[in-house]
Amino acid sequence: MSTETSLHDTRRGLWIALAIVGFLGLMAAGLWWGRPAYRHFKEQRYLRMADEFLRAGDVRRGLLSLRQAQAANPRNVQTATRLAELLTESRSPLALGWWRRVVELEPTAENRMRLIAAALQLENPPYPVANQTLQEMIRLGETNSAQYHVLASQWALQTRRIPEAVAHLEAAVRLDPTNLLHQLNLATLQVQAADPALSEPAYNKLVQISETSNDPNLQVLALRSLVTVNLARGRPVEALRFSARLLNSPAAGFNDKVQHLTVLVSAGDPATNTWLHQLQQEAGTNAARITVLASWLNDRQRAREALAWLETLPPSLRTNPPVTLAVADALVALQDWDGLEAWLSPQNWEAQEPVRLTLLTRAARERGQRSLAEGYWRRVLDWPGGRGEALAAVAQILEKWGWHSEVEEVLWALVKRAPWHDWAWEILVKNRYAAGDAAGLFQVYSAMYEAKPNALEVKNNLAALGLLLQRDLDRCRRLAREVYLADTNNPVWVSTFAFSLHQQGDTATALKLLERLPEEARRRPEVAVYMAIILGSQGRRDEARTYAALVENQPLLPEEKRLLQTALGETNQQG
Repeated sequence: MSTETSLHDTRRGLWIALAIVGFLGLMAAGLWWGRPAYRHFKEQRYLRMADEFLRAGDVRRGLLSLRQAQAANPRNVQTATRLAELLTESRSPLALGWWRRVVELEPTAENRMRLIAAALQLENPPYPVANQTLQEMIRLGETNSAQYHVLASQWALQTRRIPEAVAHLEAAVRLDPTNLLHQLNLATLQVQAADPALSEPAYNKLVQISETSNDPNLQVLALRSLVTVNLARGRPVEALRFSARLLNSPAAGFNDKVQHLTVLVSAGDPATNTWLHQLQQEAGTNAARITVLASWLNDRQRAREALAWLETLPPSLRTNPPVTLAVADALVALQDWDGLEAWLSPQNWEAQEPVRLTLLTRAARERGQRSLAEGYWRRVLDWPGGRGEALAAVAQILEKWGWHSEVEEVLWALVKRAPWHDWAWEILVKNRYAAGDAAGLFQVYSAMYEAKPNALEVKNNLAALGLLLQRDLDRCRRLAREVYLADTNNPVWVSTFAFSLHQQGDTATALKLLERLPEEARRRPEVAVYMAIILGSQGRRDEARTYAALVENQPLLPEEKRLLQTALGETNQQG
């Protein structure tokens, strides 16, 4: 074979090889670039399936399709929002976890407010998630909207802070003076005032809106308020009159019909059971409506009726997630622990599995089966699925039961697995602080520091607690210095660093740092306590007592109280 032929064959071989490599490269590129398109196709397919299932009233398969769409694209905020909305409508304990996910994906003021609204609907007092999100909006400067003030007023009202609620609604009216909704909300709040000079004009305002407004939604809201007010005032006949008008409105919903049941019961109306039966028929196969009506019965000690009705539903509907929980709630209300165990044992609640295991824990515990209860409980705490939403739901249920030590266990499991749940950290802190447990607080902040090593507030609080307890002093002194250098004008950071210097014998520098602060900052309780301690240690007790008076009614830790008493020469008194 000639050299020329050999060279030609070699070149041809190279071209073939390059062509194959190029073809494979194009295939690989097609596969790579095609992945997002394929994921988008799957996501859209699952969303269409979810729409079809939900239109047919099949909540279980609708939820499953939404979760599959979310798995195809975990960062799609619209899918997460639809999941959150559906779970909220079904009053699922998982709903708040999905609203937090929406905020995580798209941290806007609007989404934070949607989380607050859901929390106010689904949480138990004192509404920790709602409160924590409101505080976050304050820190972010997102409070200059009427909607924020409306939500803040709802939280204040539901936690019995009436003057604060009124102030927020007045702010909403100022920000949006032409919006009759805010005026209606303000009147709804004012009508509850003890002073007739305030409550009666507000009542008349509600009546006026209900009779003259051209907006059917405003009319409905006014009528709802009038129904509620008259029930609270013990005027069931008036409540019944307004409720009847409300039901005639095309804007009335199923919940208004359920409230009408409450009015009929209050009025002693013989039509109550007829209306209840009508609503049971109207609920049909709608899982959300079934759950609302069953909850109404359970809440009024009519759990046996709820259970009897739920047992008439098709098995496929009874095993739908929200209805399944309604059955369990009725069995708990009846204290039918054998029935609860028999109902729950063969099931699998998928994403809500920790909730099922928690209910089984109670059933076993109530029946005296301690080892079985402990086994279920371990599975709750060790459950590996999800992003913590199910454990958050478990915490809500346990709080309702009054199982406080188990709530603590669940919160610890939650923050270790999903440390972004700030509300859970806040409850752990609040509980330790209420107990005056500085060592427990130190434990919480040590864990929080591992999860959030760059959070200045966490660093500061860990440092302050370590200094108080004389624990891990080298690290705590270092953290106090780091936080101070990060912001030398922050009064709290300054006071922690000053306390660190004072403990190391450099009280002169500590006092200079504190006295450099504006007087208003020095009078803040969290700073004033250290002003008093350090001034008293230098014999300046009159000045120290001035600052001590500022914290007299503040919740101090025992260690802070002892230091304060020593500084003031009051060591003979109890801490």
